This record gives sequence, structure tokens and C-alpha cells, in this order.
Amino acid sequence: MVNLVLIGPPGAGKGTQAERLVRDYGLLHISTGDLLREAIRAETSLGLAAKAAVDSGTLVPDEVVVDLVEQRLSDRKPEQGFILDGFPRTVAQAEALERLLYSLNRPLDHVVIFDIAIDLLEARIAKRAEQSRAVGAQTRSDDNAEVLKKRVEEFARATAALSPFYEHRRLLRRVDAAAGIDNVAAQIGALLER
Repeated sequence: MVNLVLIGPPGAGKGTQAERLVRDYGLLHISTGDLLREAIRAETSLGLAAKAAVDSGTLVPDEVVVDLVEQRLSDRKPEQGFILDGFPRTVAQAEALERLLYSLNRPLDHVVIFDIAIDLLEARIAKRAEQSRAVGAQTRSDDNAEVLKKRVEEFARATAALSPFYEHRRLLRRVDAAAGIDNVAAQIGALLER
């Protein structure tokens, strides 16, 4: 069993790598973005609280995200490792996660930060939106250049303190997210084999 956190800006490839980790290691994938979109679509109280923040490109309030993650983790078997994708984004969230995982006896093994330049993110997001339109799927409300720029700036501001937080706990690992899907997967695989 391995418990991971994947941290990176929108479009860095966290979801793609999480899918591979689920396939290769049988981990439970918990994407806070997916949890939020599900809650918004279902118009739950947590979803309604999140909708305005997501649409404007700001971070969703900590208590909303923590509650969603707690709901998902609490009803799963502890033997199955997990991947948290997009959470935590702030030190307050990291501290809340630490308390939650302690109460569930499910410690973190690695926190993987996806390093990538913003111009590559813009190209990836544009491609993702184009692919969604090509198959007739609805594009994500956050898949546009203006919202992306705001989200990346907000991500950088909010997560700046996470690196030292997790370095201090000897959990921080970095991957070059610009290296391509297979290369990034190999980097993460090497971390897990340590």
C-alpha cells in the first residue's frame, strides 16, 4: 500500500499520471477536481459552495475540499493505497489532511510536485478543450486562457508554502512534468520503487 499526493498546476498531467498509477498499482484515485465537479453537478450544499470559486478561477474554500476528501477516504478500505490529486493546495489543507490521515491511520508516503512552465500548460489546456469540442463533449469551465492564468497564479501563491511543509516531513518529491507522459510515469515509478 502506498499513499500519495500529486500537486501541480492545472494541465500538468496529474490526472493522466493518476490513471496510470491506478492501473499499475491498484490505488484509489481521489481527484478533488472530480469531487468538486460531481458535487457541483449534483448541486449538493458543498457543490453550491464550490461553484462560484471554480467559475471565477479562485481556490475553493478549505473546509469544502476537506469535507469532500474526508467523505471519500472514510468509506474506503485502509489496505488500498490512494492518490490525492489536487489536494492539498494550502498549508491549512495540508495540516487538515495530516490530522485526517492520522485519525484514519493512513500516513502519506510521498508528495509529488509536478514542475512545468506556464506556456506548456496553456498549450495543454487549449488541446484538452479542443479535444473535448471535437468529440462533442462539454468543455470544462476552467479550460480557457484567462481562467487558466488566474488559476496558475493562485496555485503558485497558495502552494508556495507546501514545498517547505512537506520537505520538513521528508515526503517531497519533484518530477519534470514537461518530460512527456511515459517519462513522467517512469519518474514516479522510480520514486515508488525506492
